[in-house]
Order: sequence, then C-alpha cells, then structure tokens
Amino acid sequence: MKNVLLGGVATILMILLSCFFSCEYNSEEELYGLENCDTTDVTWEGQIKAILQQNCVECHNAEKHYNEVRHDTYEEELKVVNDGRLNGVVNHLAGYPQMPYQRPQLPDCELNLINAWIEKGAPEK
Repeated sequence: MKNVLLGGVATILMILLSCFFSCEYNSEEELYGLENCDTTDVTWEGQIKAILQQNCVECHNAEKHYNEVRHDTYEEELKVVNDGRLNGVVNHLAGYPQMPYQRPQLPDCELNLINAWIEKGAPEK
C-alpha cells in the first residue's frame, strides 16, 4: 500500500514538474505567424510596390490595364491614389469593385500599410 501511495505521489510530482518546465511564453507573432505591421515610414519603394506587384500588376500593367488602371509604376499609381479609387477598391468600399478581383481582401497588415501610405500623401521614397 505504501509503494502504491509513493508511486501515485511520484506520478503527480512528475506531471507538475513537466508542466512547469515545458511552459514558455510565445508572442502571437511566433505562435500564429502574425507579422509586425509597422506603418510609420511607408513608401512606394519600401512596401507598397511589392504589395501591388504581388496582388495587382498581373491585371493592371502596361500591356493589360483593366479600366485604364495600372499599378506597375509610381506615376500610374498616383492617378488612382489621387482620385480615391485605390482606397475604395482595396478597402471594399460601397460603389467600388472589390479588389483583388475574385480573391479575398488583402491581409490586414497590407491594408494598413496601403491606408497609411495614402494618408501620408503616398511618398515614393
């Protein structure tokens, strides 16, 4: 009986110790692959060009430019920034087609970067 009791206590002690030594703190970024979304110094060259290249340039470039919209150069991008279309389409605002076309809305960080860039006057560099 004494051996059974000691065995039970030892088992409980092992479980408790393993819980304490196996625990560690992880940030949401580490656990879920979330990225740090720094919107302080957003520029065309720094972040926006790559986002649009990945999501928009396939359909909006020098050869193929639906609705006369291009996202392949800074000068062309300023046209849709200045008339509000970029803001409307990426944020899925009423009255604008939802972009990217037939794909989900851009991830939150990319939207935050685009919106911050627009709010700061769409700097190139």
